[in-house]
Amino acid sequence: MMGGTYNEPNTNLTSPETTIRNLVHGIGFQRDVLGAEPATAWQLDVFGHDPQFPGLAADAGLTSSSWARGPHHQWGPAQGGVDRMQFCSEFEWIAPSGRGLLTHYMPAHYSAGWSMDSSTSLADAEAATYALFDQLKKVALTRNVLLPVGTDYTPPNKWVTAIHRDWGARYTWPRFVCALPKEFFAAVRAELAKRGWVPSPQTRDMNPIYTGKDVSYIDTKQANRAAENAVLEAERFAVFAALLTGAEYPQAALAKAWVQLAYGAHHDAITGSESDQVYLDLLTGWRDAWELGRAARDNSLRLLSGAVAASHDRVVVWNPLTQRRTDIVTARVDPPLQAGVRVFDPDGAEVAALVEHDGRSVTWLACDVPSLGWRVYRLVPADEAPGWELVPGTDIANEHYRLAVDPERGGALSSLVQDGRQLIAAGRVANELALYEEYPSHPTQGEGPWHLLPTGPVVCSSACPAQVQAYRGPLGQRLVVRGRIGTLLRYTQTLTLWDGVDRVDCRTSIDEFTGEDRLLRLRWPCPVPGAMPISEVGDAVVGRGFALLHEGPESVDTAQHPWTLDNPAYGWFGLSSAVRVRAGDGVRAVSVAEVVSPTETVSGPMARDLMVALVRAGVTATCSGADKPRYGHLDVDSNLPDARIALGGPDRNTFTKAVLAEAAPAYTAELQRQLAKTGTARVWVPAANPLARAWLPGADLRAPCALPVLVIDGRDEKHLRAAVASLADDLADAEIVVHQRAAPQMEPFEDRTVALLNRGVPSFAVDSEGTLHTALMRSCTGWPSGVWIDQPRRTAPDGSNFQLQHWTHHFDYALVCGGGDWRRAGIPARSAQFSHPLLAVAPRRPQGELPAVGSLLHVEPADSVQLGALKAAGNPLAAGSARPVQPAAVALRLVQTTGADTPVTIGCELGKVGALRPADLLETPLAMARARKSSIDLHGYQVATVLARLDVAADMANVLAADDVALAPHAETAQPQYARYWLHNRGPAPLGGLPAVAHLHPRRVRGQPGDDVVLRLTAASDCTDSVLGGVVDVVCPLGWPATPARLPFTLGAGAHLQADIALSIPAGAPPGPYPVRAQLRVVDTAVPAAWRQVVEDVCVVTVGADSDLEELVYLVDGPADIELAAGDRARLAVTIGSRAHAELALDAHSISPWGTWEWIGPPALGAVLPARGMAKLAFDVTPPAWLEPGQWWALVRVGCAGQLVYSPAVKVSVT
Repeated sequence: MMGGTYNEPNTNLTSPETTIRNLVHGIGFQRDVLGAEPATAWQLDVFGHDPQFPGLAADAGLTSSSWARGPHHQWGPAQGGVDRMQFCSEFEWIAPSGRGLLTHYMPAHYSAGWSMDSSTSLADAEAATYALFDQLKKVALTRNVLLPVGTDYTPPNKWVTAIHRDWGARYTWPRFVCALPKEFFAAVRAELAKRGWVPSPQTRDMNPIYTGKDVSYIDTKQANRAAENAVLEAERFAVFAALLTGAEYPQAALAKAWVQLAYGAHHDAITGSESDQVYLDLLTGWRDAWELGRAARDNSLRLLSGAVAASHDRVVVWNPLTQRRTDIVTARVDPPLQAGVRVFDPDGAEVAALVEHDGRSVTWLACDVPSLGWRVYRLVPADEAPGWELVPGTDIANEHYRLAVDPERGGALSSLVQDGRQLIAAGRVANELALYEEYPSHPTQGEGPWHLLPTGPVVCSSACPAQVQAYRGPLGQRLVVRGRIGTLLRYTQTLTLWDGVDRVDCRTSIDEFTGEDRLLRLRWPCPVPGAMPISEVGDAVVGRGFALLHEGPESVDTAQHPWTLDNPAYGWFGLSSAVRVRAGDGVRAVSVAEVVSPTETVSGPMARDLMVALVRAGVTATCSGADKPRYGHLDVDSNLPDARIALGGPDRNTFTKAVLAEAAPAYTAELQRQLAKTGTARVWVPAANPLARAWLPGADLRAPCALPVLVIDGRDEKHLRAAVASLADDLADAEIVVHQRAAPQMEPFEDRTVALLNRGVPSFAVDSEGTLHTALMRSCTGWPSGVWIDQPRRTAPDGSNFQLQHWTHHFDYALVCGGGDWRRAGIPARSAQFSHPLLAVAPRRPQGELPAVGSLLHVEPADSVQLGALKAAGNPLAAGSARPVQPAAVALRLVQTTGADTPVTIGCELGKVGALRPADLLETPLAMARARKSSIDLHGYQVATVLARLDVAADMANVLAADDVALAPHAETAQPQYARYWLHNRGPAPLGGLPAVAHLHPRRVRGQPGDDVVLRLTAASDCTDSVLGGVVDVVCPLGWPATPARLPFTLGAGAHLQADIALSIPAGAPPGPYPVRAQLRVVDTAVPAAWRQVVEDVCVVTVGADSDLEELVYLVDGPADIELAAGDRARLAVTIGSRAHAELALDAHSISPWGTWEWIGPPALGAVLPARGMAKLAFDVTPPAWLEPGQWWALVRVGCAGQLVYSPAVKVSVT
């Protein structure tokens, strides 16, 4: 047992909290349920890694990691041998938090053992194994070599045990030993300790890998982000709803939501590399997580709003972040109060409001909403409805920005001015759409959806004129652009400047997209002299390299230059500086570095503190030995550095010697001058050419002076250590100061930040001209696009593969700017606010017991520490435990967002936060960590789990009675639960996790009238701490006796039982299928309610030799295309028929793309299918009045007794 995670997640496409819960649920199952001790994060196949992953895994108790994709491209060093990497295959992988894991990258990839397994004899297998060893030992840090076998859907290797025995009998060295990864890492540690070595420290960004993954099936990434945010908000508000009203904390619903998100985080799910059918099934999982999170959040807020609102005409604005903020909020009022609405703040003063959709949408600027708090507003009917007023012109402005668009160039921005500074490059336009032709799959590497595959030609929205309309409203100004790119798509772009909001809010809507093998990007040419690409990753910010996208007006041909250096960003990316090197009047930004030590064996003690200081300042780095290959060759490395730091002068470091030999003599002289004067030296040696001249497709930056080099030296070892330590200390303010007489030759630099914020659109690229690109969507026909398993194959309504994305899409994003670097500009906080809008909530039962303005929790300093999560402490369901959670005992995830050491205080206006105790990621208190009253210290980029007590004041407890209101469901909609849920393509286990389950064996039996049939019934418990009592009922077709028909059971923790069930087929039974159902029910009231759902398995007994075993259920009719106006109603309906001679339970899911879930539903329903009868299943289609016109699709998936029926997909058109 290894891995420690729920699956192999693609952590660079999900929130860091999803990664954390993946570890929580993975370790909970492996360690607590199965009794194993996972030690190695086994991430073989993932498409790159979030930089914080090793720190999170270490905080979860794992001690090592191994994977095949990272420092190399996706298939490792496929050409040129394994010894081209800059460091050994075993190293310490360090997160921006400073936490690390002993890690092994797989130099021959995870498929290395294939040659052994495919051998036809033991001798050939041994020869293949020895040949692999001979190569792998060249990059091994110790005498221990890891050879992975049996990976990625391969059966157990047929020679591995034979080699272990035969080779060991004949040779004393090398030894070939069957072992687990944790045994390999133990051997590595033992040899390192014996030799007194430490592994090299690496903070290298193990990205990008498979750049197509960041945009393929883009709607799933948008859905995932929305679901993550809904669940995170649900947890924090549910804690206080339970504390203040007595409602039960919805542990089971939230656990199920996180498991769905963990399931979808798989590297062949969120990445968009799945087939069409798998895509549809995955959609139901993301929707389930979103629905559960939305329900828990909204129900919690409705209860809490009743405690603060005094009457039904009040609306409570909630802030889900721990930052006091002012922002736009929209209340949906349906039915409306009147066509017009007036809004009043808590002091009775009227605030400007925008009223739309006949009074159903009311928008206003909510000012100073407290940290995780509320502000109450009053809405009253009015005769007038101030809305958007059409005005002449093509420019808009507020106190922060002035922008203009050019109708002749597709309505793109021709001007964007902030503080008198023009942000758009001369002669260029921004917010421009660019449509790239792509290969179906890479000409030599295949794998279409995995890659971005431009062939060269690009057509832009600026090539054709567009219609532009300007609007003025009570809250700001807006431009709406409507245009086309040929016959391939129609677009609508909305740009809004709200008064009082320092942000350019944007939406791009794509309709009538008909492309095949096309990539759609958005461009913002906003150059900042000297700035470098920066992006948010999981709970950190790091620099990235420039992308290699274009050669002139065309894109690079990825058949020739596949490595374009697109990357994923979490909430934002832009141009800024991670670290600045200041020499005299010159400043050079550094994003990615190589730190070159004299040898790899001394790099650990010499460079680890420096490596951590660099990454906490946002600079990921590769630590190499001077005698190793250089970092910076795209044939080998998955990314490129833009600067180097050499530790030691030319007498210690051969790389420094080579740099100074190529550079002008003045730099050697400067080094000697500083050493003679102070005993230490810092010398900036400029590159031979400007970075943009060297940063080209297929770049090779290995030459000594291809990049600038900061040389650090000391007159002796003691002074060298002091010089390196001084450099690490100097990075505390993200600026390295160099005092030298030799000319630094730095290019112009402007201390400014421009950033693009996203909502679930992670793909980004910034080229060396300063153009920000984000890939919005793509259509790919390469395998597995269109692949379908359970026939008949289904397609989008126009006959296309779902991978082609031929429906309406909306993309929300925002541009923000500021003076100084990203820290001074406050980009993380501004991004969080954009990702988590204010929420306007009508109270369930207004009582007004709390003040009109208040805060549930505050975390200070709010500008540099974010609340990553707040939840009831403990994860019992993940561990198979029946233990309840208490909302007064909480776990907080505190995230330091700027890379600096920070003291943090936590408080609650409604009571006290106390007994703070640091814990690991699994919420186990850390040994030797003392409890604190209300404060805790964080270091840069630390992701800290803290346990605490929330003691609400006596007059606040149960301030509003919940009256048995459930914050979220305790049971699935469709009942009973099907025991073999995976056969219904439902993803993870149902709500509650199925801690007890019964199965009938076999699933299918043939018989004749008058026969006796014996089935085996098994029941098993995954519960780890309780005895489960209940009953299993055997439900047979009418007239079929079963012995026994009822089986009471008592199952201890981890126990199982079995019994034989004797059936008698009546002599006159007509031919056909007869379902026999075993229904398990846990009756103990002390266990969670979700565990008391009925769970059934079904055995189908087929009577008659010619009866059809396959079509137990079938589609009779429906659905039909739907066309309706916003605000109207329709139904998506199917009729399902049964050939079974007894009743069956079915579950049905409505499947539709992201953007439709609020108005096509419910997401799932259950029904009883009569014997030889039919059941009609209907889902409501209710687009709200404020929905913009568009065209989508919908279908219905039905699961019944292990069989699946997918209806055709029909058009859903909203006018």
